[in-house]
Amino acid sequence: MRRRTDSGLSLIEATIVLSAIALLTAATAPAASRAIDTARLSRAVDDEEAIKTAVLNFIDDNVGFNGFVVDGTRKSSTPVDMLVTDGDTPTTVSLSGDGRWTSPVTSTPGAGFVITDFLERHLVTDNPFGNAALAYPTSTWAGAYIASPLDPDPWGNRYAINSTYLKAPSNTKNDVFVYSAGPDEAVDTAYQQDGIYPGNDDIIVVVHRDRNTVVP
Repeated sequence: MRRRTDSGLSLIEATIVLSAIALLTAATAPAASRAIDTARLSRAVDDEEAIKTAVLNFIDDNVGFNGFVVDGTRKSSTPVDMLVTDGDTPTTVSLSGDGRWTSPVTSTPGAGFVITDFLERHLVTDNPFGNAALAYPTSTWAGAYIASPLDPDPWGNRYAINSTYLKAPSNTKNDVFVYSAGPDEAVDTAYQQDGIYPGNDDIIVVVHRDRNTVVP
C-alpha cells in the first residue's frame, strides 16, 4: 500500500506537484519583476510630468521674474539653484558634486552658497525656505500648483529640478529638467546641459530647452 499524505496524495505525487509549482514560480518571477520595474518607471515619468506642469503654471502666473527666487517678495532676484521633493539623497551624485542634492536650507541662504529648497514650499505652501516673510506676492501666486505632499521617486529618493536656469540670462543656453536618479539610485546626469542627455538610468522630463523654448 502506498503511503499517502493527509490530502490523499502519495509522497511521490506531492513531490511532483511541489516541483511543478516551483518551476512555474521560477518561470513567472522574471515577468513579474519586469512588470514591477515598468510600473515604477511609468510612475516616475508621471510624477515628473506633474511637477513640470506645476512649474509652468507657476511661471505663467508670476510673469516678470520667470522663475523661483530666494526672496519671493522680489526684494531679491537671486534664483534658487535646485528644488527637490521629499526623499533620500541619492547614494551617488557623480556629476554634481557640489552639494545641491544635500538637505535643503531652512532659512534664507547667504550670498555665495548653493541654494536648495523644497519644491513644496514654492508650489504648495508659498513658504520659501520655511520663512513666511519671503512669500511670493498674493497678487501673482495662485497655488497650490500641485497636490501635497510631493512624494519621493519609486526608489525612495528625491526628484529635483535645476530651477536656476528658469531665470538664467538670455544668452545662457541650459535646459531645465526634472530628474530622478532612477533604479540604481545614482545621479549620472550633469546639472548644466545645453541639449539634455540623461546619464545611465536617470529618468528625465524636460521643462524648457534653451531657457524660453517650451517643450511640447
